[in-house]
Amino acid sequence: MADDPIKDVITALSGIVTPTADGTGSPTTTALYGTIQTLVQAIFGISALQPVSTDVKSALTSAASVMTSIATAVKSSTGSLSDVGGVMTGLQNALSMIQSLAPAGTAVVLNSASSLFQTLQQQLTTLAAGAGNTVATAATELMQLAQILTSLVALFP
Repeated sequence: MADDPIKDVITALSGIVTPTADGTGSPTTTALYGTIQTLVQAIFGISALQPVSTDVKSALTSAASVMTSIATAVKSSTGSLSDVGGVMTGLQNALSMIQSLAPAGTAVVLNSASSLFQTLQQQLTTLAAGAGNTVATAATELMQLAQILTSLVALFP
């Protein structure tokens, strides 16, 4: 497993969108971004796929918002990455408990939230295990990833 899985994702997507060094401001889109945007808009511009496009844009926006919020909290934290991972585990456990008590109609939303927190917790745990990785590293990378996800929203009509 990689020492910095969040950075690996950022690197993989940097061919489309390059985030700023500190994760604030506006990222830079590449020429490939325009090509992909043309293709994605042609496909999702079909009326039957408009609801899917709307859902994808909503999911990307929500995930970016959650990552930005977590990054802001992590950045101001005086704890270690392990402490942050523990908090994420706590959030995931709370969502699981709520999910077991909630009406069936809310299961999809709670599953999505639980899955997002589980994935972030796993990534932060892996990052914490890497030599030289800090809370500041995690916060910056989460901000950069949020920048990329926000930029990807504009790919869809």
